[in-house]
Amino acid sequence: MKKKILSLCLIVSLVAVAVISGTLAYFTDTDEAENTFTTANVDIQLIEQQRNADGSALEDFENNKVLFPIVGSAQGPKDSFGLPVAENYVDKIITVKNLAADAYVCVYVAVPSALDHTEDPSQNILHFNSGNKFVAEGNKTDGDAANEDFANWNAEVLVAENFLIDGIPYNIYSHTYNKVMTKDMITGSACTVGFYLDKGVDYDNENGCYTMNGKRIDFDFSNGVTIPVYAIGVQAAGFQDAQTAIAAAFGDGFHPWSK
Repeated sequence: MKKKILSLCLIVSLVAVAVISGTLAYFTDTDEAENTFTTANVDIQLIEQQRNADGSALEDFENNKVLFPIVGSAQGPKDSFGLPVAENYVDKIITVKNLAADAYVCVYVAVPSALDHTEDPSQNILHFNSGNKFVAEGNKTDGDAANEDFANWNAEVLVAENFLIDGIPYNIYSHTYNKVMTKDMITGSACTVGFYLDKGVDYDNENGCYTMNGKRIDFDFSNGVTIPVYAIGVQAAGFQDAQTAIAAAFGDGFHPWSK
């Protein structure tokens, strides 16, 4: 019986969290009469974007994207933003903006375990694409700058495997930005820029299931695919690097769904 490729719904939920923790940073203002101490605060904004319809500019990300198996390659030709032009590639450009005191930031992305192969990412059913080629708007021709800034992002780190979120097993990855973010600064590159369904995905009408290269996919697609995203910020004052700051504030091995 002829196979039919069906579309899947990608639903992305995101939470941006601003955190004040550890010893508060402080500044002083002194005159002859008194000393005045003021506290700073940490305030971050998680930003998700996509290309607009004609690919000329970036706009806010919209949920409920429709997934089809990719046509072409996400590692193939790129546009002026450094983003893939392959058909059925879904933009999800994740950056972070700092709104207040100097801070380190980390982004956590959770991917359904059944769609993610931790030992061999080439076998992933749902792939996510790093932002090493992404060029922020206003700097569209400077790919070298994008590559240079992307070095500030740690390679994604698997912090939890098969962790249940709303009853579904997820693999949770952290993306730490090692550069101190000053007020109003936005990460110069993105930790992740998009997702796409592997071209080996199909629907087996005879057996009523999705398959990957002929093998049944053990995942319920009836409610779509939800990819939670979470960002944290920690004061930079008093810390030498992002890893030390995050460990001091949250503890080793932290991820936001473990609370």
